[in-house]
Amino acid sequence: MTVLKSVSSKGSLWVFLSIVLTSSTCIGAAEVEQTFEKSVLTPEELENYQFGVEKTQFVVEELTVGQLHILDLKRKAAKDLLARKIGIISIRGNRKDLHAFQQLIDRRILRDNQVEEWQALGVLFGDVIANEFNMTWVLFKDELGASKALRWRTTDNFIFPVTLFSKRVRFGDPINVQQIYDKLADEVDGFKKWERKPRFKKTS
Repeated sequence: MTVLKSVSSKGSLWVFLSIVLTSSTCIGAAEVEQTFEKSVLTPEELENYQFGVEKTQFVVEELTVGQLHILDLKRKAAKDLLARKIGIISIRGNRKDLHAFQQLIDRRILRDNQVEEWQALGVLFGDVIANEFNMTWVLFKDELGASKALRWRTTDNFIFPVTLFSKRVRFGDPINVQQIYDKLADEVDGFKKWERKPRFKKTS
């Protein structure tokens, strides 16, 4: 299950996809992001949810040195896991890595309660999305807390890959990495099409 929430704000379309990164080394942020994780809708709730169109306040910031270090620790943990468990030591940060991620999942190497490891894998998957679609890691803050996200250029279009796998595990949903990647590719294409739409100037 991919958690998806679309909100319209002054003509901007932004997409929320599994947005929490929890880390025991992140000072103050773990509690905020864990609180947000509890607010994620179940598949049944999501199906019946009526998305609002009201404006949502948010702030986007560059990641601090400490936050970048946390992402690096997550990457290292996921790479070590891939090397130890399935013998893959070359992670390129592109679509060729998807097969390695799927192997790790299909062999059931990670238990459902290994949230940190699932989210570490989400960071590596986020790197693939960032590199393939020219997106940038940022810190996204709103009334629910702060989360690490991928941003399309300087627009209000975001993807949140960190908990993408852990959320699916939590709800017992199957994980097909290629299908998830293809879905996100469609979302990014939607971002691009939105940016190319002509804008009509107001006349006095």
